[in-house]
Amino acid sequence: MFIVLNGPLGIGKSTLAEALTESINRCVMLNGDHLVASNPPPSNLLEYLHSTIAFLVTHHRHFGYRHFVIDHLWRTHEELADLRQRLLEIEPDAEFHCLLLTLPLEENLRRIERRGRARAIDEQEFEQETVRKERTLLFESNNGGLGEPFDVTAPPEELVSKILEQLRLDAFK
Repeated sequence: MFIVLNGPLGIGKSTLAEALTESINRCVMLNGDHLVASNPPPSNLLEYLHSTIAFLVTHHRHFGYRHFVIDHLWRTHEELADLRQRLLEIEPDAEFHCLLLTLPLEENLRRIERRGRARAIDEQEFEQETVRKERTLLFESNNGGLGEPFDVTAPPEELVSKILEQLRLDAFK
């Protein structure tokens, strides 16, 4: 099973991915931002990310892991379709779920502010502008192709229960 968490900066993708991974047996979390963090950046970021994810899924499957929570920001339906195709080539019978995390803008900005207080470098202004652009891209143009909308205003433990119930994943606990 693959659960993809899509959404703008600061919405809680990594926090939710970690909590979800801890709730599903034989599960691995793959954080897209961490996988592409390189200097210099790859010339084709999406190709680099998707081939890395496919490689890691194959690797982890060899060691008995069967479920994957993958978080990142995918901007177009085509980007997600490419990821889905690559993953289903590895495991054709796997379930593939994509959730587009949603949250009111004010709360998204508060989360960015809280996160920023714990950082050594002040990137508040940059992150606030970035999240506004990403939200416009994701929410104003989304027709379901960027994931099933999923409200993340509740605490992570409530969200995990809701996702497991929504996806009928009780057997994976």
